[in-house]
Amino acid sequence: MKNRYISNKTLIIRIVLSVLLISVVVLFISSEYLKKTAVDNLALDDAKKTAKLVFETMNTRMQEGWEKDDLNEIIQRLEIIRSGMKINSYRSPLVEELFGVVPEDKKISQSDPLIIQAMNGEEVFKINKETGAIRFLYPMKVSSDCTSCHVNASNGSINGVLDITFPQSEIKISLDMIFSYIIGFFVLFLLVISYVFFMVINKKMVEPVVLLTDKILEIQSSKNLTKRVNIKSNIKEVGLLQLHFNNLLITIKYYYDRLIASIYTDDLTSINNLSKLQYDLETKNSNLSIMVLDIKSFGRLNQVYGKKVSEFILKEFTKNINTVLKNNGVLYRLYADELAVVYNSKLTHKEVVEFSEIIKEFSYTYKKSSFMLDTTIGYAYGNNKDVFSNATLALKEAKKRKCAIFEFNETIAIEDENNHHMNWLNKLDDAIEHDQIFPYFMPIKNTKTGLIDKYETLVRIVENGNIHTPDKFLDIAISSGKYHIITQIMIKKVFEYFKDIDDVKFSINIGISDITNATTMQILFDNLENYNYSSNVIIELLETEEISDFELLHSFIKKVKNYNARIAIDDFGSGYSNFNYIINLDIDIVKLDSSLIENMYTDQHSVVVVSNIVKTIKELGLEVVAEKVFSPEIEQILTIHEVDYLQGYEIGKAQREINK
Repeated sequence: MKNRYISNKTLIIRIVLSVLLISVVVLFISSEYLKKTAVDNLALDDAKKTAKLVFETMNTRMQEGWEKDDLNEIIQRLEIIRSGMKINSYRSPLVEELFGVVPEDKKISQSDPLIIQAMNGEEVFKINKETGAIRFLYPMKVSSDCTSCHVNASNGSINGVLDITFPQSEIKISLDMIFSYIIGFFVLFLLVISYVFFMVINKKMVEPVVLLTDKILEIQSSKNLTKRVNIKSNIKEVGLLQLHFNNLLITIKYYYDRLIASIYTDDLTSINNLSKLQYDLETKNSNLSIMVLDIKSFGRLNQVYGKKVSEFILKEFTKNINTVLKNNGVLYRLYADELAVVYNSKLTHKEVVEFSEIIKEFSYTYKKSSFMLDTTIGYAYGNNKDVFSNATLALKEAKKRKCAIFEFNETIAIEDENNHHMNWLNKLDDAIEHDQIFPYFMPIKNTKTGLIDKYETLVRIVENGNIHTPDKFLDIAISSGKYHIITQIMIKKVFEYFKDIDDVKFSINIGISDITNATTMQILFDNLENYNYSSNVIIELLETEEISDFELLHSFIKKVKNYNARIAIDDFGSGYSNFNYIINLDIDIVKLDSSLIENMYTDQHSVVVVSNIVKTIKELGLEVVAEKVFSPEIEQILTIHEVDYLQGYEIGKAQREINK
């Protein structure tokens, strides 16, 4: 099969040759047209000038009293001026009335329609198509000078006709006129050729590339890796680009699928894993049933018989469960010996019991040794957000009660939550009593210098080497009234840590409830008063509740700024934190909420939103800090959009000590 593609080089050669051919044709047609037009116009102009010259010469001689023969002699001399030129003059009836009729001339003038036409006062110009000879008939009109002799005529009357004939070769052309025609023709020729060249290049080369680009952008915006570019073009390079881009999509799709499979698939059993379960629960919006299964004594089996045997049994066990399910449920491996089964319908206790009895019946043989497995099951039914945690809680309760199957109910949820709260309440008391509350420092990077020159102070409880973050204890601290104690400890320890450090800025988180607590405020302002580098301090207002008392907040900010400290507002773009606060409060720094940042790498809309927010904030003269920067791609995007400072795991985790 003949290759339908041509290279750009070949195409350009073809285009150039085609344009040259078109140019020759256009040049030939245009030159013929212009030649004809130029000859006509130039011949007419020259004929008029010659006729006037002859007429003026004859008129002058007639005023001197010359007769017809004398005039004929003058005409003969004038004919010598140009080779091949012939001049004849014919009297009108008015002249014949005064000076007589010339028979030969009379006969000619009455038989030639062109002379008759000229006798009526009309200039006649003709070119002989066969010989190319030019003929011009000029009506000689009476002027005021003529009436002294031609007493029977008046101004404008026709005294006769000059009949002048000469070949084209004798046309007299001015140099200016020649240049005008040449320049006009050259400009017209360039315009035509440029237009043709542009249209051909645009059609054959530009349009396919533009179409290819549009298709690529369309696929990029749709984020659909199954789409393909398919444009009709015989340009080799465009075809290769299209082919390579489609192959690239295939490769990306292949590795993307493998990546997703590795993320969502258990390496040992090749079934879905915990990450897949969490993803599925996030994407579903319906009520589900979940069974969570714990294989009894599986750890003991692994310890006695070894990893190879236990892994073999576990793989066979998951195969048997899938056989039982028959696509009625989806199996997931959660941890070493825990599995989950998700159903789209509500499970009855009878169905769970039947399932449990069936999987107990399977036996597993490894090198002539036979094994049987038993399970503990907790199950729950509900919405996708809570059902998994409820099923896990039911499993925990089943183990606690030493029963094989347990269904979730609200009573155990309340008991579990109460136990959790009491446990953490005790840990909080111990942390306060035994000095286990410490500030940790999250580095903040300056995008202009690339240096870490700020830190956000975050609270941690360090207990027996275990580091506990605020998400585990802060709500309990607030509900138990111990939140202010934690804030006060943090303020003291942070100022103590930075007392001799003069070149690092740091922020302290303060909530609205802290501002209303007199003891907390006294400790804060005492430390600001006694700290030598208060311009390094940033008070970060936490967005935990709506601000209703702006007067109180204005007063607090004013007092803080008396010490040259700065004010930042946290979590801008979510909840209560909005442009209203920026406009109405005297703040210096805006920290963007993490929800704006998280999707920037995959969602172009998030990039547009963040870019416009940053632009507006910076136009107000404020600094912008982005939180939760978790990847190099996010860091690069935020830097491009001129965010001033970045913090997150990509920049660095919170540590007990700063980098000095």
